[in-house]
Amino acid sequence: MHRLERAGHRVTYGSPRLIEDLATTNGINYLQLPPVNFFPGGQDHGGGSFKQRLQKWWLQLLNRKERQAQAVQALGMDEFAVLLNDENPDLLIVDIELHEHLMTAIAKGVPTILLSQWFSLWQRPGLPPLMQDTIPGQTWEGSRLGLTVAWWRWRWQRRWMFGKKRLRSAGTNRRAIIQKYAHKVGFPLHYARQNYWPGPFTYSGLPVISMTMEEIEFPHPVQPGLTYVGALINDQRSGAKEDAEIEHQLQAIFAAKEQQQARLICCTVSTFKAGDTYFLQRLVTAVGRRPEWLLVIGLGAKVEVQELGELPANVFPFNWIPQLKVLAKADCSINHGGIHTINECIHYQVPMLVYSGKRSDQNGCAARVHYHQLGIMADKDEDDSATIEMKIQKVLESSVYRQQMQQIHEYYLRYSEDEILIRYIENFLTNT
Repeated sequence: MHRLERAGHRVTYGSPRLIEDLATTNGINYLQLPPVNFFPGGQDHGGGSFKQRLQKWWLQLLNRKERQAQAVQALGMDEFAVLLNDENPDLLIVDIELHEHLMTAIAKGVPTILLSQWFSLWQRPGLPPLMQDTIPGQTWEGSRLGLTVAWWRWRWQRRWMFGKKRLRSAGTNRRAIIQKYAHKVGFPLHYARQNYWPGPFTYSGLPVISMTMEEIEFPHPVQPGLTYVGALINDQRSGAKEDAEIEHQLQAIFAAKEQQQARLICCTVSTFKAGDTYFLQRLVTAVGRRPEWLLVIGLGAKVEVQELGELPANVFPFNWIPQLKVLAKADCSINHGGIHTINECIHYQVPMLVYSGKRSDQNGCAARVHYHQLGIMADKDEDDSATIEMKIQKVLESSVYRQQMQQIHEYYLRYSEDEILIRYIENFLTNT
């Protein structure tokens, strides 16, 4: 946003989540959008005997047209349409997963670009599905036939899943209702024929900008309409959870790093599940054997500090950390494969040991880190403490990862220096 503003554009940020305080703290002009309704047809909590559930489903099926009409209204897009009329934007850049919002804008004729935070979501030659940790050209899975089979399997898994949801909900699951809404407003559904992502739709034929770098993609012919604009990192941003006590503790750790000439490891695993505590315990054991390492762990909301057990003196767990501040001092990042953390590691040139959380795009991100030698892809369910220790040491000591990170960092800087995003937006506005 700040890049566009510096180029002379007036930018308003809208979100369906309640983040006005965070936006205004960072000097962002903010507009509250209606929330996303993930259950427009109502949430079925189950219960009752099989006969009772069957009777309920039959009644829902008989009344499906009325229920579908109510569910379409429950999406709340009338309010968003009014906001679009009031704001009258020259351009809307909309998250690729805000399906009803982008359909509303396109149906109303608002110039619209889809915004993706991910690598390519589309089936392309030489490219595996983003949800898999397959590396092209390695093993049978990475062969041309293996990749074709992977896409075929994923496509039919998606169709089977959507079909079950539609049947069980008697036609009022979220995807079915968004399709009804698309028909209502006149959004061309041929844009949304593909289904290669956890969300209900993957779009083709619409302009998309990806906040990733083409240089760390797998080599492949890029999806028509997709443009990589590079990672957009604001290293001056203010967080909503700024905490003076955490800041004081971190400064003491940074001072100890300098005094002891220690190596600082930043571990952030906010999307790990409670069942991943065992991995963190193995990590703590591994680092505890190496007093010349200092480990800062940001646990997120799903793992409590006391679950880690007795901690060695060189391990410092927090429920939350200001990740950018720690990465700026870190020698190694242990992360779950989230694209934002990977981008931030590139910003600070921090090699990575990626233990994918195995959700969403995390496997695919881990594979790309490994392929481009920005770090190592590992398995949180397989590695014991000795293996974790060995892999940390390899990341810390190998010059290959540091050199490759330096090269990728230079590419990263060029996206900003060459104003790739600004030139793309201004060219789009000129030709719209």
